[in-house]
Amino acid sequence: MAHQFNAKKTQEFFDNMATDFSVATAPRDEIFLDLILPQYIEKNPGQISALDFGCGGGALLLKMTEKGINVQGIEKHDNLCQLARDRLVQAGYNQAKIIKGGVKELTDLPPESFDFVILMGVFQYLPPEDYIQSLNNIHNILKQGGHLVASFQNALFDFFTFNKYTVDFYQEKIVKPLGLDKLLGDSLIDDFKGLMTSPEKPKYSSGIARDNIYVRTSNPLTIADELKKHKFNLKQKYFYNLFFTPRLIENKYQDKLKELKKQFEIKRSTEWFGYFMANAFVVDCVKE
Repeated sequence: MAHQFNAKKTQEFFDNMATDFSVATAPRDEIFLDLILPQYIEKNPGQISALDFGCGGGALLLKMTEKGINVQGIEKHDNLCQLARDRLVQAGYNQAKIIKGGVKELTDLPPESFDFVILMGVFQYLPPEDYIQSLNNIHNILKQGGHLVASFQNALFDFFTFNKYTVDFYQEKIVKPLGLDKLLGDSLIDDFKGLMTSPEKPKYSSGIARDNIYVRTSNPLTIADELKKHKFNLKQKYFYNLFFTPRLIENKYQDKLKELKKQFEIKRSTEWFGYFMANAFVVDCVKE
């Protein structure tokens, strides 16, 4: 079931999940650090400035700081913000690098002041109006030719899960936009479920965002056009969190697939398999 945005529920969810952000960098962070950043450094030697918007527990921000990047963080959720500040202090850096705030605070930053604005695990949790506003604000604070690097939830992956998310994808992305619900009636979704053996799985979990709060999924086939409307030119897409089998049967094969999965996290993250088999992707785009 797709949830409507609720600011209070979103705040509570991320405050409760803060301890999960105490881990080291995630695959999406490694994509930035190992694939995107080196290309930029090679062509643009010297001091690099970056904003990590929605910096979470601060793992990526700390890595960038250690690389000598002049990085600022913004985090709106109380527990995550404190976790990020604590992480910086423990590493010997100033916690003032992290601002407590959200989309509104983007307007307080000087125009054309960053080479990179990075959003990892942020866009999918913003309501539509904040999503559009943040893109406009980011365009304003990026230098000419600066990069927006952001992660998105892959909508196409839902059609590979053969579970309740597949039902949601069909209903929200195909049936409603095409008006099939009005043309064919409510029985269409029941008939669609009848083609599957697990249309109600997986069971509800308090730790899964999509079971509890609003989460936007984005189509990697159309994301370039979407970003172009806000004056960003897509340079490359990188897929991560790739699954070679539908998730309901992954446990049976996961040990044998560990090495192959590791290859796709970084080295093969641009291959076409990711369009359907990765649950998320990172975009690297340039300000016009």
